[in-house]
This record gives sequence, structure tokens and C-alpha cells, in this order.
Amino acid sequence: MPQERSRSIQYINRLRILSIYAVVTAHVTIWLTMASAPFTFNWWLGCGVFYACFCSIPVFVMISGALLLDSSRAESLGEFYRKRLYRVGVPLVAWTIVYLGVRRFVDHEPLTAGRVFGLMITAEPYYHLWFLYMILGLYLVTPPLRIFVRHATRSERLFVIVLVLVLASAYFQADALLWENQRSIFTLFIPYIAFYLCGYELSRIDPRRVPPARYIVLAVVICVAYLAVFVQPFIARQGGVGPGRRFVFDFFSPPIIFLSIAIFWVARRYDVTAGPAAGICKTAVEWIASTTLGIYALHPLVLIWIQHALRGRAGDGSFLAGVLLVPPITFAVCYLITSVLMNIPVLRRTVC
Repeated sequence: MPQERSRSIQYINRLRILSIYAVVTAHVTIWLTMASAPFTFNWWLGCGVFYACFCSIPVFVMISGALLLDSSRAESLGEFYRKRLYRVGVPLVAWTIVYLGVRRFVDHEPLTAGRVFGLMITAEPYYHLWFLYMILGLYLVTPPLRIFVRHATRSERLFVIVLVLVLASAYFQADALLWENQRSIFTLFIPYIAFYLCGYELSRIDPRRVPPARYIVLAVVICVAYLAVFVQPFIARQGGVGPGRRFVFDFFSPPIIFLSIAIFWVARRYDVTAGPAAGICKTAVEWIASTTLGIYALHPLVLIWIQHALRGRAGDGSFLAGVLLVPPITFAVCYLITSVLMNIPVLRRTVC
């Protein structure tokens, strides 16, 4: 999500916009779905929209891998860490402080020094900030990963990607069903290395090469079989929605993995086969894409205000209106606020 301004790649900008809109939609939908009775029409609709938006985080990670894992980039180890830690470190510290304040003064949560320390170690100053902690971890291991991609063959890189994805998928599903361990900032980023490498690999494959149909069929079969295996616990536990119950779909479940890769691939292929954007359209896409970090950081604040305005109405006829209208309203408000903050020197670095 943090921008790499030295490269302007149109499909990357489109993916940023699509992914941040999906993040906002997911957080709106989960709130509405958890307020609905299980197995009603609204509940099923909310589950479907919510899970479809799960691809946003893997796509964000693949974007970072496509931009940052180029081993030919001429920058020293110190220069890399200085630039990346400054870019993600300032927003991370600033928004951690802001959302700890939200917990204390808006959510009225008692915050002791021990509680604050625990929230930071588990990457949970607020429900969305874990992503920034995870990205920071990926930045820390980027230099050795650059050495790996420089010397490894494509087959070796693909083997590592598939191996990590399989292990991550197995772990997260077993953890959700059996253990429900608490994540920490020290290991949070490790499974996402697979998506990080995947973004690099996809960005260097000729997008006009269409995968053989048998691979597409295999992906569909794996997804169907995966969902069939988990249908019984899904029903028994009233779905995978809500804290401690989200096990059917995760960022590393086969349906999300394949959907994320497909979205990235389609965007890249369109960028090559379609004519290049120009004029106002190109400028608008680049500017909106530059506000991605700000929208991500700000949108829970806007949703807090909307939740207070719509409290107690999620289960009635307003459900569909909420799913359709709240995400674009939230997106637009966050975009406008971010655009303003980007023009205030002392606050600019917190949103871009």
C-alpha cells in the first residue's frame, strides 16, 4: 500500500483503487452481517460480499512484491531501510496513537500500559492496523528476498510460493478450528511472503500468455472440494463471521488465493492489451491511487460515525442500502480528507 512513486504503472494504480474499495466494503459488510440473524438472506448476502472482498489484502501484498522485489534496484541496505521504514513507520506510529485514543475516548475501553503494550505486540491498536505492522515485517526481509529472487530459478521461486501458501492455508484453518492462537508482530508477516513473491513473479510473466485450461479447471475443483469439506463446520458454527469463528475463508484459503491471483493477472493483462490511459482519466487514476494509504487509515473513523447514525437498523430493510451506499460514501469522504491532509506538510507523511 505505501507508494513507490518512482514507477507509474497503470495496472498497479487500478489494483490499488479496487483493493482499497474492497477493504472498505468488507468492513461495512461484516458490521451489517454480524447484526443480522444467521442463515437469513441478509446474512448469506453479507457473507458472500465480505468473503469476495478478502482478496484485497493479498492483492495489496502482491503489488508491493511487484514493485519492491526487483533485485536490480540500485540502493544500499541502509538506504532501503531508511526510505521504507520512514514511509511506513511514520503512518504506523501516528495512526497507532490515534486509534489508541479512539479505543480510550470513543469506545471507552480502559487502557493500562500493559494493555497498550499487548495491543501493539499483537498488531491490534485497531482492527485494521495489523496490515501496516505486517507490511513493516515484509520490508524488513525484502533485501534477503531480493537476493533469493536474483539467484533462484523460476521453478525454485514457484516451488517456494506454492509451499508457503499450502503450509499457511493448512495452519490457519487448523488454528481456527482447534487452537485460535494469538498472532504477534514477530511472525505476522511470514505467511504473506508467498503473496509478496507471487506479485514479483506475476509482474514478470508475459500477461498475454493464457494459462492452459486444465489449470483453471484444477483451481475450480480445488476450491469446490475445499468448500465442501468445510460446509458442515460452517453450518454448525453459524458461519465463519466474527472474532474467533472465521475459518472457512481466510486470506490463505484456496478460493481467496486463486481469486487474488486472477484479479492481479487480469489487471496486468488488461494493461498490456488495452490502449494506455491518457489525459484526465490517467491523472484521476494516479491521484486516487496516491490516497490509498490515507483511505485505509481513515475509513474506520468514518464508519464509527456512520455506525452511530445507523445503530440498530442493520437488520431491517436498510441492509441492502447499507451494502450498496455506505462503502462509496465512506470511500469518498476518506478520499476528500486524505486529499486535504496531503497538502498539509506536517500531516502529509501520515497518509502517503
